[in-house]
Amino acid sequence: MKITRIPQLILFVTLLGLALPARAETMSVPSKEKAAYTFDVPSDWKPKGDPNDESVEATAPEDAAYVLAWTRKASDVKGLTKDLEATLADAMKSVDKDVKQSEVDQNGSHFYVISGSGLDKRAGNKVHFVVGIFDAGNGQAGIVYADMDADAPASTMSQLEGILKSIKVKK
Repeated sequence: MKITRIPQLILFVTLLGLALPARAETMSVPSKEKAAYTFDVPSDWKPKGDPNDESVEATAPEDAAYVLAWTRKASDVKGLTKDLEATLADAMKSVDKDVKQSEVDQNGSHFYVISGSGLDKRAGNKVHFVVGIFDAGNGQAGIVYADMDADAPASTMSQLEGILKSIKVKK
């Protein structure tokens, strides 16, 4: 190989590395042993599971975004409502009046989506949040809560969207 080809090879390897997605970790909800659904988090996020309440969560670098996922008996509407209220009360100091509801189909599942914004309880900064509720099979509802700093970089938003789009119900 001629020396003049080395810079071209370095450029090619660099571009290839930028084009390939970062390795992701697949998280199973409520646990790996009893997975109702899965989703992928980027390798630089900090994932963890809680066997006591069978939830999983992941945090973006510098706490710019956060995802929390769990299951609840689908017929327990009161419990589901209580879970959502507790999650928002724990995460948000206040919720703006711009809360929206929508529905979306992805990966063979139908999602009911609630989105809005407010002030983060801990940092006091403006955040955007989204909650997805879907049929996770076996009489279970899957719930995914995510929030992101309003001023987070576009790459964080892209990663969060990727996480939410990666949700797959185990059939």
